[in-house]
Amino acid sequence: MTRYLSRLIVVFAAVLLARPAVGQTAPARRNSIVAEVNDKIITRQMVTDAMRREADLLRRQYAGQPQLLGQKYTQLQADTLEALIRRELVLREYQEKGYKLPESIIEQRIQEDIRAEYGNRVTLIKSLQQSDMTYEEFARYQREKIIQMVMRGQFISKANIVISPRQIEEYYVANKDAFRSGVEIRLRIIFLDAKNHGGAEDTRKLADEIHRVLQTGDSFAGVASVYSDQNRATGGLRPEWIQRGVLAPALEKAAFVLGQGQVSPVVTTPQGCFILRCEEMSQAKLKSLAEVRGQIEQTLLETEQQAREDKWFERLKRKSYVRQFSF
Repeated sequence: MTRYLSRLIVVFAAVLLARPAVGQTAPARRNSIVAEVNDKIITRQMVTDAMRREADLLRRQYAGQPQLLGQKYTQLQADTLEALIRRELVLREYQEKGYKLPESIIEQRIQEDIRAEYGNRVTLIKSLQQSDMTYEEFARYQREKIIQMVMRGQFISKANIVISPRQIEEYYVANKDAFRSGVEIRLRIIFLDAKNHGGAEDTRKLADEIHRVLQTGDSFAGVASVYSDQNRATGGLRPEWIQRGVLAPALEKAAFVLGQGQVSPVVTTPQGCFILRCEEMSQAKLKSLAEVRGQIEQTLLETEQQAREDKWFERLKRKSYVRQFSF
């Protein structure tokens, strides 16, 4: 499922829980209306209510970045309105097609959701009371969520999407940079544990003295085999290849500016002092098609499914009355 699809589903769920319900009919405070879908209206307040949780996350994530926050908020607003419109279109299509979900299936699904999310009905009722929501509203939310799932499964299925080997190969050729692994290095590390050398100050003094010895040309492996508190038997050598994101930030910063054979300055951390030597370096390399074939196929499947969904909703819009207004 694409990120965009996931975001719409989250918004759909929020919409169903929002009050007042989207299903109120016109006329109602026309100056607050942002969309009309057949005989239903969507107001600014409905959009605000539906996006409240995600908007709060944006405010925390982009605090101190007002321009970027404004851009993200505007996009969330547009996505939420689109989700509200699509929800109404799906429900109308369900009615017009004459689909009927057995109430026994709906009730079974409601009970499954209660057990999975709340454990029992008593806990559910308490949670609904805290949210100022009735059980009837909760049941309506569940019912309409099931309808949307059924309708999407009926009209936007991956079942008959076929991705050919040629499509995969063409995508691979056109997006090779996305399949390059990052720079990898092998390190020798001299680590002086502050607990073993009289505390932070004395440990730093010893590290500086060792660094001066290394600068005179002494073997890093030889010095590490005498002084390092880790990997002494291997002369400080870390056997594995290391990519970005593996080391602590201070060590990564020092390690990935080194050329092969170069030694870092002393790096001080709360645990002690480190001196690094880049033993080997492997430049970014292109992953083979065989390695990424499954990843590419999944990407193409999701892209095609998204395209089908968009086309489906465009068809629903063409047969419906949909009008949008500025916020």
